[in-house]
Amino acid sequence: MDYFKHREDAAAEAARRITAALQRTLSTQGSATLAVSGGTTPEGVFQTLSGAALPWERVQVTLTDERCVHVSHPDSNEGLLRRTLLTAQAAQAHFLPLTQERLACAPDPFAAVLVGMGTDGHFASLFPDAANLKLGLALPAPLDVMDIRTQSSPHPRITLTLTRLLRTSCLLLLAFGDAKRARLEAPQGTPIAALLQQTQTPVQILWAP
Repeated sequence: MDYFKHREDAAAEAARRITAALQRTLSTQGSATLAVSGGTTPEGVFQTLSGAALPWERVQVTLTDERCVHVSHPDSNEGLLRRTLLTAQAAQAHFLPLTQERLACAPDPFAAVLVGMGTDGHFASLFPDAANLKLGLALPAPLDVMDIRTQSSPHPRITLTLTRLLRTSCLLLLAFGDAKRARLEAPQGTPIAALLQQTQTPVQILWAP
């Protein structure tokens, strides 16, 4: 785990690592796909990343998970991306809706993946109380994308499975606050344990108070 004194510094470092991962992929491939989480934690990353000097027209951006609401709804992760990341230089990037069909046409593996985490140990929309959580955490899983229902959200959700999240060489987990640090240090019995304990893809954890 990498520790930062300030959230702004952790966000800036996450943006730097994502930029470097996209550059590496684009140096050998015609296009690259970035998968990111929603919520308030990554907003600083998105704002910094939007100004990165990249050939954004060759980049596709998708979500690790989404609430099934209209893009104009305040809870829409796509709406958040369009307000914060897909602006400035990154306005040239292509948004890739989170569906099994659309992902099947995207470059695989992802150039980079940015996930967050809740104090209950969920990541993406893989919540502890989801009836199909075992499928979402299975390695391997037969699906890349699956529907989720949780008491933690008033909206039905869709999420990438752990299997699909791990198909990247740059997997970042950004977390803020003492409660999330405590969960990261004692993840047992929660979904995040499956992410942290797998050996397929190293997880780069960036934490700030």
